[in-house]
Amino acid sequence: MLIKKNINHAKYIFWISVLFIWIITTVADRIWWNFYSNTPSWDQADYLNSALDHARALSFLGGDGASSLSSFLDKSPKIPPLASIINGAVIAFAGDAPHEAAWSLSLWNGFFIFNIASWGLYLRGKKFSFFCVLISSFSPFLFHLRTDYVLELPLISAITFYLFHLGRWSDKSIGGKWIQLIIASFACASSLLIKQSSLLVIIPSLLFIFILSFKRDKKFRFQFFCLFLINLLAILPWFYHNWIMILSGTYRAVFESAAIEGDPSILGFKSIFWYFPYLDNQFGSIVFFSGFSGIIFTFITYARSYRSPVRLAVFFNKKNYKWTWIYFNLLTSWTFTTFIPNKDERYISCTIPLIILLLAIGFSKWSDWLDTYFKFKSYGLLLIPPLGFLFSNSINKFNNLENISSKYYPVKDIISIVRSDQTFDEKQTVIVVPSTPTINQHNVSYFGRMQGGNILGRQLGQSLVHIEPVLKYSNWIILAEGDQGSVSSNSLSLDKSIRDSSLFIKVREFPRKKEGSYSLWKRSASPLNQNDFHHRFIELANGMEQGPLGIKLIFDEIEIEHMLDGHLKYQNIVRDKALSEISSNPPNVESLWSLSLLEILSNRPSKADIYLRKLEILLLKNPWPSAYRSIVNLASWNPWKATLIADEAYKRNPNYFLKGLGDMSAIFRGAFWRLASALKSVPNAIESIDEELKTIEK
Repeated sequence: MLIKKNINHAKYIFWISVLFIWIITTVADRIWWNFYSNTPSWDQADYLNSALDHARALSFLGGDGASSLSSFLDKSPKIPPLASIINGAVIAFAGDAPHEAAWSLSLWNGFFIFNIASWGLYLRGKKFSFFCVLISSFSPFLFHLRTDYVLELPLISAITFYLFHLGRWSDKSIGGKWIQLIIASFACASSLLIKQSSLLVIIPSLLFIFILSFKRDKKFRFQFFCLFLINLLAILPWFYHNWIMILSGTYRAVFESAAIEGDPSILGFKSIFWYFPYLDNQFGSIVFFSGFSGIIFTFITYARSYRSPVRLAVFFNKKNYKWTWIYFNLLTSWTFTTFIPNKDERYISCTIPLIILLLAIGFSKWSDWLDTYFKFKSYGLLLIPPLGFLFSNSINKFNNLENISSKYYPVKDIISIVRSDQTFDEKQTVIVVPSTPTINQHNVSYFGRMQGGNILGRQLGQSLVHIEPVLKYSNWIILAEGDQGSVSSNSLSLDKSIRDSSLFIKVREFPRKKEGSYSLWKRSASPLNQNDFHHRFIELANGMEQGPLGIKLIFDEIEIEHMLDGHLKYQNIVRDKALSEISSNPPNVESLWSLSLLEILSNRPSKADIYLRKLEILLLKNPWPSAYRSIVNLASWNPWKATLIADEAYKRNPNYFLKGLGDMSAIFRGAFWRLASALKSVPNAIESIDEELKTIEK
């Protein structure tokens, strides 16, 4: 009884110590956020906006909330929603100022620290676990993530949770229990619903389990099937609703960004070794040298003592499995990340918990060696991670920045001026021409929506055709004097047109750290032109019956309107008018086109299909209602219906586009015998569309 009491007492001391370390790191983080934090820039403000969107959709911050699951999923068109939901809940409790919203990062950090501590206990015991916790807590890279509002810290926390519990469940000596499977399934789903880059770890780890399942019993294989099915069901609603935006956004982020930023070819020497130099920065020179030298020491000792031939089966036995699991996942996730075209130090985040475990092995080896040969109590080694942090570049993050009391945040004053001119709950859109870390459309939107505000920031100026609509319909504009940031020469032309016109007056200038200033411009006393885009939208929607010509014109004009009116106020006007017309005159073609286009823009393909079906009946000789129906059914994962629609319409109206749609839809539903036909019809359809679009350009 006494022995059991002592064991429990030691266990409580261990977890209290881990809690104390988390509190110390949280205090350091709060010092940063309360006294040194900057205005959130592009990505940071975007993630804050997403958290705010989800908090409002779930009524955490008051309001009506999302009306349906579809409207809720609209809030996360590119990035999975889980991190934003949790961060939004924290915002509702702590406040929506950036330094208050950052409490979510402290909670994610706590989740990570306790998971890495649990993993360390499972692998080698308390001392090893302490090394893991200390390396994690005093890593310069993780400190950077704790003081920068991005999704990498939630991702690292979830990946650590996932790999630990999936490894325990798949460990034959202690695993195979249903409760372990449930926890592992929850952990996997959580990782998937935080960021797509979790797939760099999840795909190879599940492939490992799949291969392993052939050596396990039927119960294990059935459990693995359940794990796969649970995660598929967890991710399906979000992916099903947003799959087009997800795939296109991922393509832009991975491939187009790599090309724009000039990242090296994935097969080049520079690409393969891209992330290795960052390891020193991520953990600090002292910690990395101590851990890495200990790993080499361990390897040499192991090689000298191991005389029998090494066989693959050795790595899968009960004693070695847990380390085989770690080594495999580290190697594969590092390799997968290396071969992603877009490079950035943050993108190696998924491997961080595995590298921490590896460095902790090195620390443990030095500890055992000192204890064995010098009878030296090696608890002093626990001081190396905090000392390493003190001598790292992270301290400069405090030293090189002024105190918050002497800082100036122009975006706050800009929003304050716009709000003072608003009537209660009025929706405003501010056009932002410069694109700098201090002021851009993302952080203007965030500060404009704090505390229940309805001010959105939108950027225009990428094209010369933006000049006339901005001069006609915008009310508030932010310009910059001096360096404009990442804007094009067309933006400079827009800037000059605004200054030279007599339509706007400069309200106030705001100083900048570098040379130049920001300025807020407001439409002068002359009345704002009434934006009657709802009339123009009806005309554009009717243009859909012309096919590609009408579609291009629609999206060219709607793209600009969505910037001028970030709240999309025209849509309710168009919808109400169209529904009213249809109630009195059901076969009203003009209203049916309007409603079809509205549903397509709102990502409601099933609803769009209803209106397009009516147009298909009314316009039997026009192939385009059928073509659009086929497309929206493909978008809603119904290739069987899409094929039927396209094939029947092609019989009535032989059309290059319908033929290509029919073949492509048929392949998606499994009719691979139509592949030969698709190889001819799809390129012909694309070529014909290109020819039609060239007539517009001419």
